[in-house]
Amino acid sequence: MRALIRLVLLGIAITPCPLHSALAVAQDVPVAEVGADYNYVHTNAPPGGCGCFSMNGGDGWFAYNFNSSVSAVALLSGQHASNIAGSGADLTLTSYLFGPRYSWRKSGRYMPFGQLLFGGAHAGGSFAPGSAGYPGSSNAFAMTAGAGLDVRLTERFAVRVFQADYYHTHFANGVNEHQNNLRISVGLILRLGKR
Repeated sequence: MRALIRLVLLGIAITPCPLHSALAVAQDVPVAEVGADYNYVHTNAPPGGCGCFSMNGGDGWFAYNFNSSVSAVALLSGQHASNIAGSGADLTLTSYLFGPRYSWRKSGRYMPFGQLLFGGAHAGGSFAPGSAGYPGSSNAFAMTAGAGLDVRLTERFAVRVFQADYYHTHFANGVNEHQNNLRISVGLILRLGKR
């Protein structure tokens, strides 16, 4: 968690430009964007109550911008936890998600956005469904719904200062057959082309 706080503070520190100068920047829309993020996931994978634990990992994504507001996004992510609750069990969660993103680019450098992605997830490791003693398949439906803030540094680069997602997976667990997780991300963005 300390690493996450440091990354968020670093993102804020490298974007010291005052708001009035941001508003003076002309609207700048790339044709596409490619990003890499660090992820922290707070998960409730065990059924009943919270039984929560933390996972760390990252993602890579590609967005094609149809115009200044609407984009199509493809995202591949992976997170891992070891020695869950002192049990010695481990879990690796990989997801592949696709869907729309809506961005507000009217404020120049600062680009808040919201997105809704759907796809699948794969669980691996001794804590995964389908492993010894756990029912169900290691593959399941997954979705995220969230929002964040990107800050343009130059014409080619931006930083994802913060993103928070509701991260839902639908693995069999013998009780309620779903997991409701929180995913926090920070990262770097490469902006390709210009509209």
